[in-house]
Amino acid sequence: MGVGSGAMGAMGDDARDGQGPRKGALSWDDYFMSLAFLTAMRSKDPSTQVGACIVNARNRIIGVGYNGMPSNCPNDELPWGKKSSSGELATKYPYVVHAELNAVLNKNSESCAGCRIYTTLFPCNECAKVIIQAGIREVIYASDKHSERLSAKASRRLFDLAGVEMRHFAPEKDLLALPLRYTEDRQRADRVVERVVDRVERVPAAQMTPLACSGCSCRGSRETANDRWNGLGWMAAAGFACLIGGVGRGRMRPVANMAARFGLR
Repeated sequence: MGVGSGAMGAMGDDARDGQGPRKGALSWDDYFMSLAFLTAMRSKDPSTQVGACIVNARNRIIGVGYNGMPSNCPNDELPWGKKSSSGELATKYPYVVHAELNAVLNKNSESCAGCRIYTTLFPCNECAKVIIQAGIREVIYASDKHSERLSAKASRRLFDLAGVEMRHFAPEKDLLALPLRYTEDRQRADRVVERVVDRVERVPAAQMTPLACSGCSCRGSRETANDRWNGLGWMAAAGFACLIGGVGRGRMRPVANMAARFGLR
């Protein structure tokens, strides 16, 4: 008992000292459903964006997909509407590939047998057939807003007969904030731009020569930019543009070059 208590005490001290595991990590369910929602953001469908994520028994992702037109079919050559006075062929339904089917087709494994699929919307009957045929054993869904449709009722009947488990997703968190860059990079970039703006305002216009940014191929001068940027200066405008284009890729070179030109490093 004494040894056990000592071990627990040591673990508690480590946690308080920052040596223990981080608290509040995403659960597997939240993680995989988040990936399904993130994948859905790739969809071009203007009304409903659906994402799906297939996971095996070892919690390894083997496939993701979202609803969209078939490969090599230009998105602007096919209709996206749900209704049309010209008939069904002028709607999206005959053409769109659903997220669940795309996830199965995109799999990086030989088989989906024994896997589970996370999907943002309960599968239609056509996707239910694919899920069953692929050997997927569990369906976890976030929304069942079409539960009264015949296609959804058919799906449930098929899943019941095939022994596929269905589970409504109950999130531990209602909303996740997903950063796209590290905080220290953003703060550093913001500081550089603030200093460039300040320095540009104090440089005489006659000394401002045209520059070409190595990051975004922009070219211009303060004189030509004043009309658009209300005297802020071309270099300041280019700074913000390079931040958006460069920092997001983890590349600070354009902003660093600007800083060096104005003696800020």
